[in-house]
Parts: sequence; C-alpha cells; structure tokens
Amino acid sequence: MEKLKGYRRSLFLGIVLIALGITFTTTLKDSVGSIGIVFVAVGGFFFIVGMSKKRKKDEQKNK
Repeated sequence: MEKLKGYRRSLFLGIVLIALGITFTTTLKDSVGSIGIVFVAVGGFFFIVGMSKKRKKDEQKNK
C-alpha cells in the first residue's frame, strides 16, 4: 500500500477526524458527545493545514 505524503496525509486525517466527530456527536451524544465536538474541531484544523500545504505546493509547481 502506498503511503500518503505531504498535504494528502493532513487532508485525509482531517476528513477522518471530522467524520468520527460527527458520528460521536450524533449517535453517541449521551456518552461521548463532547469528544465528538473536539474531533470535529481538530479535524477542521488538519483540513485547513492540508489545504494550506496544497496551495504552497501548487504555487511552487507553477513557478
């Protein structure tokens, strides 16, 4: 299996954490609802970091 490198790793991790957070918030809100909100926030952070890395890579590629 190919390892994800660079911005793809951050984007994938962000998407997975957001999905887990939404699942925890909706289906398990009685026991781990607050952890779901934290997962969504951390996932959003990784998604933003991944998009920033992608933009920088695209700018370097176009030069």
